[in-house]
Amino acid sequence: MTGTPLRRRITGLIAVAVLGASVVSCAGQDQDATNAPQTDMDGVAVTAGANQPAEVNEVDLHFVAMMTPHHQQAVDMSEIILTAEGTSATTADLADRIKVGQQEEIDSMVGWAEQWDQHDLMAHHAPHIANGMITPEQLDQLETLAGEEADTRFLQLMHFHHQGAIAMTHDQIDNGGYQPLVDLAQQMIDIQTAEMHEIEQLLDAKGESLLTE
Repeated sequence: MTGTPLRRRITGLIAVAVLGASVVSCAGQDQDATNAPQTDMDGVAVTAGANQPAEVNEVDLHFVAMMTPHHQQAVDMSEIILTAEGTSATTADLADRIKVGQQEEIDSMVGWAEQWDQHDLMAHHAPHIANGMITPEQLDQLETLAGEEADTRFLQLMHFHHQGAIAMTHDQIDNGGYQPLVDLAQQMIDIQTAEMHEIEQLLDAKGESLLTE
């Protein structure tokens, strides 16, 4: 089986980080004292890029770096279910909305990270599996399923995935400094909360339960 899109994206991010690091290291020599080093929420040292707004804080940086791979996994899961055989139109519709919506949010977050010269930070967090993300083994297993079994497993995994995303998004809303990112975080909670309710109804109609871990 070939590598998943998420793994390929992680590889790409790391490659970009290597290139970005060389650019940032040269540019950093010319930065003035106002661009003082800081750390993200995990204590990873980061340096503000030349175009990074002053209001961007460690919560913003950590959120962008962690939520991007989290979203990418949701896109990957959706693509798997959209190509699986025998799945329901209802589940496919949900998967398509998740794929399109979260890809748009990824594009926004990656765009900011690039503007802020945070290549190293993005690459550092790209491989992390946390906050409701599923394991590579679970993702591989999902690819082997079809029909009703694929529907049910996708819904269970995506509900669990959304739970983790919402938990980490509250901190961004409460403590983030960059208002456009705070607004995007609120959008994420609103959409994913509604999708979780939809998933609960679909699973209940199937007589299936949610995942607890």
